[in-house]
Amino acid sequence: MANAKIQPSILLEKSKENFEVPDYTPEEQEYLRNLQKRLEQAKLLRDQPHPEFDGMTYVQYWQKNEDLANIKLKPKINKHDIQFQSGTLRTKLFAFLSSLTGLNLSGDISAFDENDILLQTLGDALEDIIEKADELDEDEEKKMLRHYELLKQGTVFLEEVWEDKTIIDKGSVDDYDGRFRGYKIKKKEVKTGGRCKRNIIPGICVYLGDLTKYLISEQPYIFTVQTIKYDEAKKIYGDFEMFKYVSKSLRPWSGDSDKAMAENAWRLMDTKEDWVEVIKYQDKPNNEYQIILNGVPMLPIGFPFPWGYNEYNIVQQNLRPIRHDFAYGKSFVFENKNPVQLLDEMMKLALLKTQKSFLPPYINISGRVLSSKVLMPGEITMGIEPNSLIPISPEETKGITTSEFNMIQELIRTIDLQTVSQTFTGMKEEGQVTATQIFEIQKQARIMMGVFILTVSLLEKKLYVLRLMNILKNWFNPVDEVVDKARQALRNKYRIVSRIRNIEGKGIGMRIVVPTDTLPAPEEIMTNEENMSRELGMPVRIIALNPRELEQAKITWVVNINAREKRSSELSKLMFRAEVQDAMALGLNLSNSWKEERFAEVWEEDPSKMFEKTPQPQIPAQSPSISPPALGTETTPTIKRPSVSINPKISNLIPENL
Repeated sequence: MANAKIQPSILLEKSKENFEVPDYTPEEQEYLRNLQKRLEQAKLLRDQPHPEFDGMTYVQYWQKNEDLANIKLKPKINKHDIQFQSGTLRTKLFAFLSSLTGLNLSGDISAFDENDILLQTLGDALEDIIEKADELDEDEEKKMLRHYELLKQGTVFLEEVWEDKTIIDKGSVDDYDGRFRGYKIKKKEVKTGGRCKRNIIPGICVYLGDLTKYLISEQPYIFTVQTIKYDEAKKIYGDFEMFKYVSKSLRPWSGDSDKAMAENAWRLMDTKEDWVEVIKYQDKPNNEYQIILNGVPMLPIGFPFPWGYNEYNIVQQNLRPIRHDFAYGKSFVFENKNPVQLLDEMMKLALLKTQKSFLPPYINISGRVLSSKVLMPGEITMGIEPNSLIPISPEETKGITTSEFNMIQELIRTIDLQTVSQTFTGMKEEGQVTATQIFEIQKQARIMMGVFILTVSLLEKKLYVLRLMNILKNWFNPVDEVVDKARQALRNKYRIVSRIRNIEGKGIGMRIVVPTDTLPAPEEIMTNEENMSRELGMPVRIIALNPRELEQAKITWVVNINAREKRSSELSKLMFRAEVQDAMALGLNLSNSWKEERFAEVWEEDPSKMFEKTPQPQIPAQSPSISPPALGTETTPTIKRPSVSINPKISNLIPENL
């Protein structure tokens, strides 16, 4: 050992792969054989040609959609080829996408107790929490990306997970004095707190157990496949007992193919050395979850879904169905590729014919070899007789004809009819556009958008339900413990959420959701609301939640997505104006307070500051003839607003006993 050579760097050491095989029991070996069979069958079934994809495999179909949506130019076969795509598909796609981004697709939650009594305050509280979780997840941008993926591929897959993230904190550098060496950097790992996270999963990374099941909730099993670097896999899964068997390369194996996984010699896909194939397998009927790294299972056999509810944590949405018994949908770009490809071909031919009109092909009868440069402007060539170069045909100099131009216009019109008008995409219509034409364009746009709005609404509803389940499972876990000075004891600290909301009867204010282990009395909540209102200068509404009671309660949750224009959009303003005018025409007496609140909402203003308050008429003094209440009669003030439950401190304003 004393003579052993020590390498100065780990990169100089030769890796010696140790293909150690786990000592599986006969039951575990049988489980792995059946699991391997399931994974391979799903891959074989999906990756074969399908008539629904015009005879292509799903991978080929997926790549075709990528090329069409991103205007991929084909390489030239010869130098005279013209590389051209009009970009029509991408323009139309983003026209639809822009319309979808103008919609308000937020969810409306209703909570019902075991007696089917509506708990509106609880529903409002969960809506506020989900909105906060969406902000932390940067869901506004992710929403645009998933809708783009849906239009582009026809099918989109998303997973909902809870992420506990750890970052490296290196502290402050206020004392740095400019030194290159000798300066000590202190670092430590810090947990940033968990958060909900949605991830788009590329369709080629998702495998379904049965392609005849349209709804993913009815799939017998699903799994996802991705590859990551070995070092990254070690950081994530290194604490698992079975990770020591994960090899960096594929072990040679010549035995029975169905035993390859049990012999640590199996991969589903071709994987490069030093990379790890990560398969996440889910079986809903049996509530079973498994993680396989390079063929090695990380979890015990029969391990349940770790997210706590017996549903897949992956949602699927199709844009337009192909059949009721086919799992995938048809994409926007694939449906409209044929007329667009014809248009592109016509445009290329028109460009080629225009080029020929400027520089037509010639017959050389001079008896000499001439360069094509003799046809360039300003070029002087000596010793050539006049008319030595003759165009092959007089037709070559005419360029594109009227009939050919009309054919191009007809293709454009056909594409507009199948998708949306040029006006909808932001382009000007040809000629004078009449009011009737504008009405028909709007009607066509509503018809075309109808299915798209339905599909994105269904997608957002599925995602909203998963996020609600994720919130109920993880959000109300304590994030810390603090000292309760009033009770001289430790108490749990929870996440507090505050949102700017329209407080009924008071205008724009702050609604605060405060979890706590001990619920204060309604009178105490109202006192705190009044105190905070004076401090913040706006109305305050506090919703108190007891996490443990919420976990144990038998609550029925109902989620609805009502796709509508955002309140501040121009359409919302026009609709509000038409609504008021129609009501006045029918002689209906609209409430002034309602009109003020709705007017302020669509213009994004504070109704409490926007409108002058009408002074209330003074109440006349009570007549002495009215007898006071009889002795012993209790007069209890009515607290109209029920509490649900709470916990502390927004900007140190909420008292510690709350």
